[in-house]
Amino acid sequence: INDLFPKDWQSFFLGRDQEYLKAPSDALKVGWYPGWLNFEVAYTPRFDRDRFIRGERVTYYSPIFGPSGQDRQVQSSTPNDRFEDDEIALRIYRRVGGFELAVYGYRGYWKSPGGQTFVPFEATHPRLGVYGASARGALGRGLLNLEFGYYDSEEDRSGSDFRVNNSELRLLIGYEQEIAKEFTGSIQYYVEHMMDYDTYAASPFFRIFPRRDEDRHVVTLRFTKLLMDQNLILSLFTYYSPSDQDAYIRPKATYKVNDR
Repeated sequence: INDLFPKDWQSFFLGRDQEYLKAPSDALKVGWYPGWLNFEVAYTPRFDRDRFIRGERVTYYSPIFGPSGQDRQVQSSTPNDRFEDDEIALRIYRRVGGFELAVYGYRGYWKSPGGQTFVPFEATHPRLGVYGASARGALGRGLLNLEFGYYDSEEDRSGSDFRVNNSELRLLIGYEQEIAKEFTGSIQYYVEHMMDYDTYAASPFFRIFPRRDEDRHVVTLRFTKLLMDQNLILSLFTYYSPSDQDAYIRPKATYKVNDR
């Protein structure tokens, strides 16, 4: 929720290794760690957008055109002026007992398109501020993680412009533990809540085209099993969204032949 560095969603949905979900970014990071509180600031001089689903490799759903792909790729206008279209992110954290607590701040743009113009017909990246917090630590036999973030859509704080994303409150709760010897399971629940939904839904645009749900829900499951002296790793990652009515299933098997 509060990780606003660019993601490669095309890589993720094509099934590549999970570390490639993080897209490259040119940024300057500075940290100060006195112990009682730890500070990290990252400055990106020119906006780095997500590598989002746009139709050239993976099809997508358009509320205007329906299922779309290479014949109707998303054209986007990206803020691109160095030191003017910049981003800054802040993290302050410390350990309290068995938990790591953190607060976050970000000012930049919607990483995946959060707006739309019709002349020309392009997706846009409106201004965005994000403010949130997280907690992660041991609970019972496993690890609990909690996170929330307020997405301040600076170009549509009233929610009246249907072309720009509404401000959102995002929440995440997850739990992970070892179910059996060398067998780990985790579950997460995630929700996005639109803040000014009634104003957004009242637009006459939605008399013709479908509108978003006020709340988007996603449930995630992950299982990992180590076998053969941990040389064979079997894993299953899956999520289901009852609001979007879609699912993603990602099984994986990794075998290490030898230490080389």
